[in-house]
Order: sequence, then C-alpha cells, then structure tokens
Amino acid sequence: MPKLIAASALPDLLSEGANVFIQGGSGEPTALLTALRERGGPPNVSYVAVFPPGINRWDPAAFAPQSTMTAFFATPELAETVARGATRLLSLPYGEIYRHLYGQAPVDVALIQVAPTSSRHEYSLGLSVDFVPAALNRARIVVAEINRAMPAAPGSPTIPASRIDFAVEVDHPLPEAPDDEPDTVSLRLARQVATLVRDGDTIQTGMGRIPSAVLAALGEKNDLGFHSGLLTEPVLRLMEAGVITGARKPIDRGAAVTGIAFGSQGFYQAIGGRDDVLFRPVAYTHAPGVLRELNRFVAINSAIEVDLLGQINSEAIGSRQISGVGGLKDFTRGARLANGGRSIIALTSRAGLHGASRIVRRVSKVTCPASDVDFVVTEHGVADLREPCAEARAAAIIAIAAPEFRDDLAESLRNAPP
Repeated sequence: MPKLIAASALPDLLSEGANVFIQGGSGEPTALLTALRERGGPPNVSYVAVFPPGINRWDPAAFAPQSTMTAFFATPELAETVARGATRLLSLPYGEIYRHLYGQAPVDVALIQVAPTSSRHEYSLGLSVDFVPAALNRARIVVAEINRAMPAAPGSPTIPASRIDFAVEVDHPLPEAPDDEPDTVSLRLARQVATLVRDGDTIQTGMGRIPSAVLAALGEKNDLGFHSGLLTEPVLRLMEAGVITGARKPIDRGAAVTGIAFGSQGFYQAIGGRDDVLFRPVAYTHAPGVLRELNRFVAINSAIEVDLLGQINSEAIGSRQISGVGGLKDFTRGARLANGGRSIIALTSRAGLHGASRIVRRVSKVTCPASDVDFVVTEHGVADLREPCAEARAAAIIAIAAPEFRDDLAESLRNAPP
C-alpha cells in the first residue's frame, strides 16, 4: 500500500539531479505541481511531460534553480524557459514519444493522478491514460494523487496499489476545456469536411474550434465509430444522439476509444460513467497495427499552413515554434494504411478574417509529408491530393485558397513548378 503524505512533502522526496515524469492532459497532478511551484524543490531536477496546449499551463523548469524540462509542445507558459534554454522542445509524434518514454527516457520519479476504486488493492487511471503506462514502466518511485473528483471509468485500466510508493489524497476539479464555439467560417469549412465522411466510418478528431465545428456537422450521419487520442464534449453529444455507435467497427465494436477525455466537470462525470468508452495508452490509440485494422478510418486534423506540394505544417509560424507534432503524423499515416481510410487536413483559408493566406508556396516547417494526405479542405472547397500529377494537385490547392491570394499563388506555381 502507498504511504500517505501531504503534497507539500513532495519536494523533500526528490533528490538533486532527479529525472521526473509529470502526467499531462486532464490527469495532471495539480496539488503536486502546486507544491513544487511554491516550495521549489532541489536544484538540477530534469522534468519530462507531454503538456498539450490549452490543457496544461505549467513551466516546470521554473520551479527551482538549474531545473530543466523536456517538452513536446511549445505552449505560451513555456516561452520564458524555452528562450533561456532551460526547456528543450522535441519535435516527435505521439507514437515516438511513447516509445521514448517506455524504453529510453530516464525516469526516477513519476508524478501521476489516479481515481479511487471500490477495492483498496487497486486504483483506476481514470480519464487520462495516454503516456502513463510508459512512465510506469521506467519509474523507480511513483507518487500519485488519489483524486476523488477523477471518475474511475469502467473502460479505464487499473494499477495495483503496490505500484504506488507515495500518495496524496485530494479532491480538486480536473482541468477544464475552453469554449470552442465555432464561428461562421469554421462552420462553412465543417460542411465541406462532412461531405467526405460516410455512414459507418470511424473518425479521429482533436480539440479546438475546427474539430468542434466538424463534429457538429456530422449530426446526420449514422453508425460512426470513434478512435482518437482525445475525446471531447462534441463527441459525447454525438454518442448521446446515436450518431457515434461504433456498430460497424471491425475492432472495439460498440465502443469509442481514446487516450484522454477533456471538457467540463459535468462532461467528466458523464463520460466517466459510460462503459462504451475505452481509455487506452498511446501504444494502442496511435499504433499503426491497430489503425490499419480500422476499415474506413478517417483522420480529421487541422494545420497552420499547407503548401502547393500538399505538405503540412502544424508546428511553427516562420521560425517560431508554437505547437508540436501531436498525433497528426500517426493518424494520417494510419488512415493511409487502413482499408478505405482517408486523411483530411481542415483549415481556414486565411489566418483570421483579414490575415495571411494559410495556403502558401512552401511551408516553413514540414510536419507531415504530402504523401500522407488525401484531402485538404478549406471553407472554399476540397482539394483531392490523391491525384498523381503534382501540377494538378497544386492547382486544386490554389482553388481552395482565399480568392484574393489565388493569382499570386498561381504566379508562383508558374515561376517554380513542383
């Protein structure tokens, strides 16, 4: 059984130079992180965490002198320590991050969150599983928040109480999602995406304004499946409406599969009581061998910009890193492997109402090659990149750019053909 401690005692458990994994997503151990931020802890601690933008708002490298952080997303909260070199950003897709944590990354201490169960001999990983099993494989010491507010979801894995060395009993809300109410342009874009989704498809989406709009546009579909790294409130609404049933999935039939859930407190309680939601680690949700079994798997993701070759940038604006690879590469490639699968990149044609074109001659950073993309969609239409002719693909992409940018893009194509 774990030894119960106060959260404020955590800094005393860490030794100088320790390597510490911090759980991200909706399972962040908030009380433990607060203790580290307030008390600091020993110097030269190296943290590693997957903190998705908009969910986790911590900067561990600022906790104590000479502390460092390995991160996989550039979030605003990390900007100061990234600028001074205390936080390093690794540009890796989720599948590679999991393999790195599972088999290579040194982890002396893992800080996680669990949910209490009816048995004193085990705890549930609740609504946030993704990278935790990888860290548990490496960690010598496990410190867990036992959070009464975290639902012990029926479809979530459990861990033995004996695997936890120290525990803090808490009852605090989980991180909540911001309001992603779709705007008019996003809704127009979503209607274009919906034309590419057929009854019985298994879909993958993320979070944000565009994914929310796309999910809202799928309300007339039937028997959709769901398999993703993230499950949000619009997904739950489609499940409650009988649109997402998983009835035609070749594997995990009748169930939605995800790594984490992210939404409001009411959403957490609703999703935590469903036995048709399976919470799985990245080694399953993003695995090529699993995705290839999902016939008609449709990966729907967004991006910062797309170029005339069909290359995708979802990480940077110019030379400035603003996000990370995430699951984009895993899911686009998985869709290409699946029988009848399709990978869709959905983005507005310009940044804001009067901003720059998101369709560009060449992206500033290639996150995903054109060979892994089937369709690029904006509010102006659909570009089918399955066309083998590079010039035809470029022309199709220009046709869905904002009208005021099309002539310049066409001129750049004439001057430098693909």
